[in-house]
Amino acid sequence: MRTVKWNACLSGLCGIAAALGVMTASARADVTTERGASILAFPKVLANAGTDSDTIIQITNISNSMVHARCFYVNAQLDANGQPLWQETDFNIWLTKQQPTHWQVSAGRFVNPNDDCFENNQIVPDQCDGAGIDPGAVPPVPTDFIGELKCIEVDGAGNPIGGNHLKGEATIKTGGDVVKYNAVGIEGTELAGATGNTLLLNQPAGGGDVVGQYNACPTTLIVNHFAEGVTNPVILANERGGTCDVGGSPCMTVDDCSSGPCVNGPAIASNGVIAPVSATLTDLTLVPCQEDFENQIPGQVKVQFAIYNEFEERFSASTTITCWANFSLFQVDAPNNPERSVFSFGTLGSVAAQTRIRSESIVGPGGEIINSGGLLGVAGVTHADANGLVARTALNIHIEGDRFTDTNGDVIDEIVLPEH
Repeated sequence: MRTVKWNACLSGLCGIAAALGVMTASARADVTTERGASILAFPKVLANAGTDSDTIIQITNISNSMVHARCFYVNAQLDANGQPLWQETDFNIWLTKQQPTHWQVSAGRFVNPNDDCFENNQIVPDQCDGAGIDPGAVPPVPTDFIGELKCIEVDGAGNPIGGNHLKGEATIKTGGDVVKYNAVGIEGTELAGATGNTLLLNQPAGGGDVVGQYNACPTTLIVNHFAEGVTNPVILANERGGTCDVGGSPCMTVDDCSSGPCVNGPAIASNGVIAPVSATLTDLTLVPCQEDFENQIPGQVKVQFAIYNEFEERFSASTTITCWANFSLFQVDAPNNPERSVFSFGTLGSVAAQTRIRSESIVGPGGEIINSGGLLGVAGVTHADANGLVARTALNIHIEGDRFTDTNGDVIDEIVLPEH
């Protein structure tokens, strides 16, 4: 059954038990990208004709039992009036033991028991997409979709369980580039689903006694990256970056040249449109840990960035995201002047840096403290040479700590599912 709901976002860019033979597995209670989990988060899902982007979702049941899941697309694009959307589409999937499945988000996947890719006992590759055991009807996303996907393991009756049987990957094609990242998995315990459709992310990291339902979101996201705008050292060494007008030696700035300009040196923006030349850019896609699908209340998170250069000098920046956000690092504090960003080479004074990302509480209009919620995300890196040729990659983000432990149990992120 497909349900579509919509509402306006609050602000910002929404566009940032054993049952039926399924045994509950023990949980380590760590956010994971490698092990089976009970909640899968795909932070970055694109299907945008304007950028020639599309995404293939892969989900695997790693157990020897039938597994069911409830899945939710969150559409973060802007509407015709330039206002951010909160639009959720939910569907159900089920997988037989050890079954992998996949679909292309722009097209979805519909049930067809007669599809196959064999003719005269020979495989016909062009007919294999969608062949095999269908996981159930998966709807296509709206045109020019940007947003996320979450899938929650449930029993045959639709009740959340902590089976930890799901693992996933997302492959994003943009133009001629293809990047891939692992879904962020949130493991569950035998207490998962004890509060019905309100899922509590309150199990401390590191295993030990089971006190919560699902593992708590990380305290800190850690990204190691180049300073915004520097030339990848490999590109520079191969003389495909900037070159000194006099002598022709590789350069990143005019300071690298004895005299004359650095021709085709790093540049990020052109007429307000990101168009890197000889530059490296890092982008982040961040989503709130807590979401209310039942009441259509998007998560809002105040994000604090602590940036350390190679000399361990500290810099800072902050922003607030609602629902979903994708941005290059320089857009946090200097979207119209990348060279002045705290993430830039000119400010940091080093080629590489480490950024530590945390959420902070939001002060409400009456002075009340609002739980901002944790963060999940994925990073991307774009490398460009002097000709503007680009190559991209996606990176899962390192994590540290858990919010339940760090707040002595005072903060519990929640995911609220609609009634089924």
